[in-house]
Amino acid sequence: MSGGEYDVAIIGGGHNGLVAGAYLAKAGLRTVILEQRDIAGGLTAPVEYFPGYTASITNSPGSLEPRIVAELGLADFGLRFVRPDPSLTYPFPGGTGFVGWRDRGRSLDQIAKFSRRDAERYYPFFAYLEEFAARLRANIFEAPPPFATVIGDIADARGEEMLSKIMFGSIQDLLDEWFESDEVKALIASVAIVANLAGPQSPGTVMRLLARPLSVRSAATIGVDDPRRQVLRGSTGIPIGGMGAIAVAMTRAFTAAGGQLRLGARVAQLVTEEGRVRAAVTTSGDEFRARIVLSNVNPMTTLLDLLPPDALPDEVRNRAARLPLRGSAFKVGLALDGIPRFAMAADDTEAELLAGCQFRIAPSLEYMERAFDDAKYGRPSHGPMLWGLTPSVSDPSVTPEGRHVMSVNVFHAPYDLVGTTWEQERGRFGMRCIDVLSEYIPNLKEIITDVRFWSPVDLESEYGLLRGNITHGDTLPAQMFSFRPLPGMADYRTPVRGLYLCGAGSWPGGSVTGVPGRNASMAVLADLAGNDGEASK
Repeated sequence: MSGGEYDVAIIGGGHNGLVAGAYLAKAGLRTVILEQRDIAGGLTAPVEYFPGYTASITNSPGSLEPRIVAELGLADFGLRFVRPDPSLTYPFPGGTGFVGWRDRGRSLDQIAKFSRRDAERYYPFFAYLEEFAARLRANIFEAPPPFATVIGDIADARGEEMLSKIMFGSIQDLLDEWFESDEVKALIASVAIVANLAGPQSPGTVMRLLARPLSVRSAATIGVDDPRRQVLRGSTGIPIGGMGAIAVAMTRAFTAAGGQLRLGARVAQLVTEEGRVRAAVTTSGDEFRARIVLSNVNPMTTLLDLLPPDALPDEVRNRAARLPLRGSAFKVGLALDGIPRFAMAADDTEAELLAGCQFRIAPSLEYMERAFDDAKYGRPSHGPMLWGLTPSVSDPSVTPEGRHVMSVNVFHAPYDLVGTTWEQERGRFGMRCIDVLSEYIPNLKEIITDVRFWSPVDLESEYGLLRGNITHGDTLPAQMFSFRPLPGMADYRTPVRGLYLCGAGSWPGGSVTGVPGRNASMAVLADLAGNDGEASK
């Protein structure tokens, strides 16, 4: 391998890096992506958990923006979905549970099992969030303006009350106001809590529920049955070939546009001259000279580790060093020789339906708060939150014939443990997760043929997830909008000319959306067109 001369070099071939690269290559820029692993896609890349069993670290494509899929023509590069119906199962103790059907009426019938009043208020609750999102001057496809501008239209009493509850209150307080059933509250809170090291009583935990309302607000007119309005993140469907199919299609779109992908190319440092980025240098010493560099890795890694110490003012470095970064993700992969049967399944037909969709296990607000209590004191949660699926039920191509693979994302598993290490705890906690799963899937232990666990430390070392934080920073209000990643850098530009941020640490945040990558590429193209002039200096 050797370096070379390019218009653009992108650090990190995760999905946002691929998206940014595809847009820039399509615009005619000589673009290279430098990926440290032997495959592109980051957390969305295909992973062979066991020989012949393929899945990925991420599970849900529900946040992938339709606009990006269309603009990059990902369907032309093989991206296809199967859409299981139901799309989600949410079991509760005692063999009961919620089944999320694509038909709103059927889903409301499920809600009514727990409370008829809550069934009447379920979709109005999400309409309430959409109303608030519509009041904000924020578009997920644009760099956010200063926060005072974002909330500039909120001048009446109703708007101020919404602001106080949604931005500053806890998800538990808001759900207690709207709903009476513990089960319905758990259904909604599980989406709000996931990925943040927080509990339902933590202030700001409503923020994640704004992701889809902000997407709706930023899109052209959409119908009532658009997946973004189904509020169940499994509603988009499951890619044929697994989540890795998203990364594969994005890689094909990038290379088809003329982009170059360099695998096994871990960037060790950035070269700057006179306040401008000039090159990215890999650990093997290859120098990729480029007038523009986009970084898809964590902003803290970019600003503190890759840049020379004198490239940024001390004040900026100090602010970056103080960014809160509390990861809590753990990963479980299971090889199975049969279909997992949920206790809530009434018969064989229903058992197969439920096995084919995404599942969540977090049966109550108290359960979630206790999971957080453990983690904040440096203990893996005794009752972890589990988000998973068995993609081979709906797509047999990802496993040997007659076999299955289960992929489970687990919260909360604190990066920093007290009195022990993840080397000691990885297997123990992994087996604890299997015990919890077995409470809801009684036949699970009988059909497991192999296991694989990733601790937060493993996710950091293998995927570059700093401190095991899968969203490159909290997605609570203090690190969203113009605060992400730092005030003054929310437009994807850094104080170093020609250096841009394009990863999940930028607006609008984590999850598999592709939006940070698209937005950063648009900032580059705008600058090259002379709107700002920075990239062309």
